[in-house]
Amino acid sequence: MPRPDDRALVLVARPTPAGVDERSLRALAAAVAERTACAVRIAHLDQAEPSIHATLDEIAATGIRDVLLVPLAVPADRYLVTWIAKAVANWRETRTVDGVEVRIADGLTTLPAVADAVAGLSTTEGTPITASPAAFRSPAWSVLEIPDRHLLICRGPRCTVYGAGATHHALADATKGTSTQVTPIGCIGPCNLGPLVIDHPGGTWHQHVDAERATEIAST
Repeated sequence: MPRPDDRALVLVARPTPAGVDERSLRALAAAVAERTACAVRIAHLDQAEPSIHATLDEIAATGIRDVLLVPLAVPADRYLVTWIAKAVANWRETRTVDGVEVRIADGLTTLPAVADAVAGLSTTEGTPITASPAAFRSPAWSVLEIPDRHLLICRGPRCTVYGAGATHHALADATKGTSTQVTPIGCIGPCNLGPLVIDHPGGTWHQHVDAERATEIAST
């Protein structure tokens, strides 16, 4: 077992296409860091940054050679665990870093303390729900506004590895103030041709779209 100060602990989230509560994720990482001598980092499987690859690159550059990835999912998420492993395999294949041992933790739900904590909630009063139901009847959510052009950027695990984050940001910047809408979506395949951008209403699938090409596509 490595010494804690020789190990990095990476909390890996799997955001939905709508995003992740980044503030809560970073707050959790900070709370964990207060309880361990390990370096604590965060990473996202898809949809957001930093990616697993970017975080592993950053850790390797510090000289730390033992990394433990923790899948953040309750209950356990087989997709998250499987694709963390595949992402690490690709990272190993595409990097020249030697001597970095990367492992994956068993997962939160293997810890009896997690079930105890959830069961413990049954003895709490909870917080009264005071939200307004107006969101379900607001006219603002009843108007269908169809953009002149809609660019769908895949933010699945492999496209994220291939640079979909930079592509997404470039598309968003290049279309700001125009009638073009940019929307990140989940995996659509064929993944190895990513980052993929689908151009509607034309129906064109743009392949291997880096940030520079994304700007060109947005301006055509």
